[in-house]
Order: sequence, then structure tokens, then C-alpha cells
Amino acid sequence: MILALETSSSLGSLAIGEPGRLVETREFAGARHSAALFSSLRELTLPSLRIETVIVGVGPGSFSSIRASIAAAQAIAFAKGSRLRSVCSACSLALQFCDVARLGVFSDARRGELYGTLFSFGRLVRSTFVFPKEELAIRVQSLDLAIASEELGPGLHRAFPRAEDFLRIEEESPAFSEEPFPEPLYFRSPLAAPAGSPS
Repeated sequence: MILALETSSSLGSLAIGEPGRLVETREFAGARHSAALFSSLRELTLPSLRIETVIVGVGPGSFSSIRASIAAAQAIAFAKGSRLRSVCSACSLALQFCDVARLGVFSDARRGELYGTLFSFGRLVRSTFVFPKEELAIRVQSLDLAIASEELGPGLHRAFPRAEDFLRIEEESPAFSEEPFPEPLYFRSPLAAPAGSPS
């Protein structure tokens, strides 16, 4: 069985199944998903399930919620002796809209910037990048469909990453990372340098 976790947006989810076959899925809404995620995991009666692979979405998106799902994924993979895989959360939306030739997935990067990831017919064209928010309208004009899981501006379709879509990604897809200590996708240096570091 495969267990997938996705908490990068305001609608979190988990799914369990096999490649291409969904057995069960759960969704939970809210600003932070930690409590709902762990409650949903308890309801799955994990001790009785044979989990061979755990997949976790690493954003970009809600940093604290993604961290919670990564911690849960690592703990479950360790306890079950499962393979741990991570994947960009935008890949879920690429699969939901796999018939779109020029698809852009966007999310708020704060500090007046946005994250963007580009796909064509479900395939990655440009990995996640950061750009100034004022460029959004121009970027949307060059796309067949622009998607965001939050209100970012006019011209964007609202949709959410889903854990169940991770079960549809091909086993050998380069979208997956086997990094044993995955981190939320983040593309900038911290606002403040640690004390004692050179300026």
C-alpha cells in the first residue's frame, strides 16, 4: 500500500491505495493542519496496514503545515520500514489538468513575491521559481490556464493539490525525490542572518 500526505494549501488531504488505485482519502480544511492530519492518521488504523511507500508533498505553500506532514511521513516510514518519497505539490494540479498545453500553478511566496511552476499536458516544463507579484498578470496572459489554491488576483482558476493524485504519478517519474530528510520547497535566504554570522 501507498500512503500519501499533502498539506501545502488551506485544504489538506491524505490518501491510501496502490499505484493507480485509490482505497481511501480524507480532506481537512484550515490554516494549519497538524491536529487534523494526526487525527486522520489515527482513524486509518495504521498499525494494521502494510505501508510500503509514504509520499509527502513538499510545497511550495504553507511552511509549518508542510513541516508537520514531513515529520509524520518520516515517522511512519521509519516505523513501517517503508520507502519515503517527496514530490512538488504542484504536480498534483498538473495531473488534475493534464489536458492543458500551457499550465501555470502559482502560490504566495510572501514579501511581494509568488511561486510559479509550469507544466504542459501534465509534464513539468519549468521547476518552481520565484517572481515579483506585479508580473503575475503578464505571466497569466501567456498561459492556457493559471491555477492557484488561494486568492492571488484575477484570471486564476481556484484548485487545490490533493494527496490522491500522488498515487497516479508513474513509479519511475523524476518528479519523486528519495531524499531521506525532505525539506519544504523554499527558494530564498532567511530574512535575518543568525547571530555571529558575517553580514
